Amino acid sequence: MDELRGISKESSSEILQRHNAFLADILGLIESMQASIRNKAIHPLVKPSQQQSDEPGDYFLIEEIRKYVRVKPNRLGKQNFMGANGTFTSIGHACFDLKKELEEYMDYDVGEICNDDWKLAQKLMVHGCDPLPRRRCLARAPQLYNQPYPINESMWKLPDNRNVRWSGYRCKNFTCLANNATRKGFFKCADCFNLSHHEMPRWIQPADLDPETNLTAEFLIPEVLDIKPGEIRIGLDFSVGTGTFAARMREFNVTIVTATINFGAPFNEMIALRGLVPLYLTINQRLPFFDNTLDLIHTTRFLDGWIDLVLLDFVLFDWDRVLRPGGLLWIDSFFCLKEDLDDYLESFKALRYRKHKWVLVPKRDKDDREVFFSAVLEKPPRPFR
Repeated sequence: MDELRGISKESSSEILQRHNAFLADILGLIESMQASIRNKAIHPLVKPSQQQSDEPGDYFLIEEIRKYVRVKPNRLGKQNFMGANGTFTSIGHACFDLKKELEEYMDYDVGEICNDDWKLAQKLMVHGCDPLPRRRCLARAPQLYNQPYPINESMWKLPDNRNVRWSGYRCKNFTCLANNATRKGFFKCADCFNLSHHEMPRWIQPADLDPETNLTAEFLIPEVLDIKPGEIRIGLDFSVGTGTFAARMREFNVTIVTATINFGAPFNEMIALRGLVPLYLTINQRLPFFDNTLDLIHTTRFLDGWIDLVLLDFVLFDWDRVLRPGGLLWIDSFFCLKEDLDDYLESFKALRYRKHKWVLVPKRDKDDREVFFSAVLEKPPRPFR
C-alpha cells in the first residue's frame, strides 16, 4: 500500500517522461529493422517504392548485365525509325531468380572467346531466363570445322563429327547417336538420329495399324497436303527431332522451320548440317512470327501429358495467333493418361477449328493406361469487328 501511495504521488511529468522513453526505444527498433531490410537485395519486380534505385540492372553485380539491361538512348536525341526514343533490351523475368547462374553466364572478358557454357545457357532458358541477354564475347566453334555436305547429300547422311562441339553430351559422335544399343543421355526421339531405318519412312510410308481398332495416329504428308491442295507453302515444326519432317516437306515444296532445343544431343546442329533451318526456342517464349502468317504448324513428341493445362492454353492460342485463316494445325501423336484425355481435348476444342482429321488410338506400351490423339484442324476465318 505504501508503494502504491508512492506511485500515486509521482508527478504526471515523470510518467510522461518514462512513456516517451519507452516509445523512443520502440521507434529505434523499427528504424533499425527498416535499415537492415533496405540493405538486402530485393527482387526488382517486387521492389518497395521507397527503394532508391529503379534500375533492374542494379540488382546484379556483374557489370556486363548492368550495361545490357539499361535503356540505351538514341545518339541523336530523338525518336528512331521504329518510333522509340531508345532501345529497351530485355531479359526473362526468371533471370532475377537465377541471379547466380546468370552472373556466371555473363562473367567473361569483352572481345575474348566465350566460355564453353552452352548447357548453362540452355538451363537458364528452360527455367524461364528467356530471352537471355546478348554477350560481347566470341562464340566457341568446333576446332576442326569442315565444310558441310552439299544439299543433295546432306538430307539423309549423318554429318561430319568434326562440325559439332560435343562437350556436355554422353555421345561424342553421330554414330553413337544413331546406334540403338548405346545409352545416349536422352529418351525423347531416341531413334531419330537413325536416318536410314527410323527416319526415312516417317510421314511417307504407312505406319503400323493398331491391331484392335485398325487405326493409326500417324498421318501421311500427302494426305494432309491434299486437304488444302497448293495452299501449304510455309510452316513451323515444334517438335523433338532432327528435322526429318522439314526434310520431307521440302520434297513437296513446303518450307518448314524446326523449333527445338538440344535435349541431350546436338539437335540444332544436326538440323542445320542437313541443310534445314533450326530455331533454338523453348516452350516459354512467344513465337517470333507475326500474326496470321504461317500456313501450317506441326507438333509431335513434345506437347504430351506432362504439360500443364493453363500453359497448353497459352501455347495453343499463340499458335492460333501466327496461323493464317485457313491454316492447318497438325497435332501428331499427342499422348496422355486416359483419365486426363478429356481435359486435354477441351483445350484443343476451345480453338473452335474445323476438324479434318481426329483420331484416338490406344498406346500399347504402358499397360494400356495411355492413349494417342492426332488431329488436323483448320483455323476458321474471323471477321473483323
